[in-house]
Amino acid sequence: MTRFLELLTSAVIVAILFVVVGVFLPDQRTVQHSVETSHPLRQAFDTLNSFKRFEEWNPLRQHDPRVAYTLSGATEGVGAQLDYASALPEIGKGSWHITESELDSHIRHTVYNDKYGQNKNYLMTFRQKGKIVEIDWKYSVDYGWSLPGRYAGLYVDRTVGDDMKRALANISNLLASMPNFDYRNLDVQDTMVAPVNILYISTTADRNITAVENAMDVALKDIRAAIAANRLVEAEKPRLITTSFGTDKYEFDVAIPVARASDRIAEDEAETPEGEAPDGNGADAAMTAKATVDLTPPAPLEDLRLPDNVRQGHSYGGRVLMAAYRGHPAALPLIRDQLRSYAASHGETLHDRAFEEYLSEIAETAAEDAQFRVYWPIQ
Repeated sequence: MTRFLELLTSAVIVAILFVVVGVFLPDQRTVQHSVETSHPLRQAFDTLNSFKRFEEWNPLRQHDPRVAYTLSGATEGVGAQLDYASALPEIGKGSWHITESELDSHIRHTVYNDKYGQNKNYLMTFRQKGKIVEIDWKYSVDYGWSLPGRYAGLYVDRTVGDDMKRALANISNLLASMPNFDYRNLDVQDTMVAPVNILYISTTADRNITAVENAMDVALKDIRAAIAANRLVEAEKPRLITTSFGTDKYEFDVAIPVARASDRIAEDEAETPEGEAPDGNGADAAMTAKATVDLTPPAPLEDLRLPDNVRQGHSYGGRVLMAAYRGHPAALPLIRDQLRSYAASHGETLHDRAFEEYLSEIAETAAEDAQFRVYWPIQ
């Protein structure tokens, strides 16, 4: 009996100490770590402003390769949500929400799970320091009067803090794997284009703008001669479609979308309301205004008589990243690289070949005033 009373007394003393010490432990905890990258600030921000590449930088996948992710809500920014579920009890299930997002400044992720604490927030702050971008990541949690939670807070530097270090290392490695081009001044649109019939010529030129323009000019003359000979019309602006951008040589196709003259007239009449003149930018309006685009490849034009160097085909149809550009055509390779960088940070997969629409005739326009649309197909 005496031994029992001693054990009971000891248990009571331990319980009292547990409560007393717990009351004086902090009811809030914060953990803060940072990482630096040489990649553009906008690229770092965009990569973390959605959940499309979450599994590549967050260490949940390292703890459980089978963890399941479900994305919902907004595509990026405030309202984006990721739910995760794991069969491992130490991970369990929960969700991440983007609750604050200020361009190139900060992103707040609010996390809900069964771990101790409430108001769990990860605040990412982005700072430009010369050519280096610092990503500062701060985790905060409230335990309130939960004494087990306050005790759990003693180890938050190891539990949450170690995962934050892993995540920041993953972020650094992920950014290092992306094309390093600053696209913040590029107005990129995620849109759709329909496939159209084209006449095209495959050609090669030295990697300088004069050689490329000369090769393109020759190809355009040959294609337009074939269009006239077959009584076709140009349905859209000429295109340059990149095949290989080598060290010394540039391989590309020069293409012009074409249609039968009678078909084109019928299309114009169908698209233009009665009493309203056709708009020269009708193709632009159709591309941006239509919620859906018919991706069925058009029927090939029959009975065409084409010279050996001119071929018939149809253009790409589907999702594209598109950016308008005005300036010297020598900058087009950079615009394509910026689109690659944009696609990487937004979790998009490029496929097929990049192409440009030449909205102004090169031979008739000053180089610095040339206008283009640059496209890159995405899956």
